[in-house]
Amino acid sequence: MNFLLIFLIPLCGIIVAAFLVKLFPKAQFSGYDILPFFFIVACQLLTQETKQPSFLPYGFLLYFILYFCKTPLTGLLSLGFILLSCMGCIT
Repeated sequence: MNFLLIFLIPLCGIIVAAFLVKLFPKAQFSGYDILPFFFIVACQLLTQETKQPSFLPYGFLLYFILYFCKTPLTGLLSLGFILLSCMGCIT
């Protein structure tokens, strides 16, 4: 069953992304910005299936670093919000 989900989850992500692009054509962020979340689940299932160690957290961290470098101001604001919410300052 995991083997089938490895291929179906990214395919569902592509369909959802295309739907969001059609629904919000002039949005600041396109629907394709959500694709990594679908690919992360597929990568995790793949590492479970092959019984290999998972480097998924490092890939997720690299994605966010690259994303924040793309838009520095938006990235810094998002990073600040994430850090504050992790510390419990925002309820």
